[in-house]
Amino acid sequence: MSEEKDNPGIITHPPVFYIAAVLISIGLNRLYALSLGDYEILETLAIVIASASIIILVMATKLFKDNSQSPSVHATSVKIYTGGVYGYSRNPIYVGATSLLIAAALYFSNGWMLISVLPILYIMTNLVIIKEEVYLEEKFGQEYMDYKKKVRRWI
Repeated sequence: MSEEKDNPGIITHPPVFYIAAVLISIGLNRLYALSLGDYEILETLAIVIASASIIILVMATKLFKDNSQSPSVHATSVKIYTGGVYGYSRNPIYVGATSLLIAAALYFSNGWMLISVLPILYIMTNLVIIKEEVYLEEKFGQEYMDYKKKVRRWI
């Protein structure tokens, strides 16, 4: 007996992709260091980006918590969030996580980690976001389509 689940059907939780990118980057850096240089400005920039990323992540997840909903890709969506940071990006949690990856790359001067942002953008867009969009279009119809016209996928 097959049971239809009310979620986008994402293969795994998105943080797994980010953790894998970090671990692979650290491993590659041990094999062949790809430094971004030893510049104080990189650390400062990293701290600024990380701070902004954390603020975005907190604001985005707070909307879910305030509405007693899980931000998990495996949870059922009961509402489309269009206010706050969702008024600027349809995926602020992924923007925040990707920005944290960039901040870590700069802070630790790890070129591999910075390079890993490109496959992360591809993976997140094609294996996660597009599936979420199809799910939300089917579930919320025109309401979601209107939101897509007003707000960009990433930033």
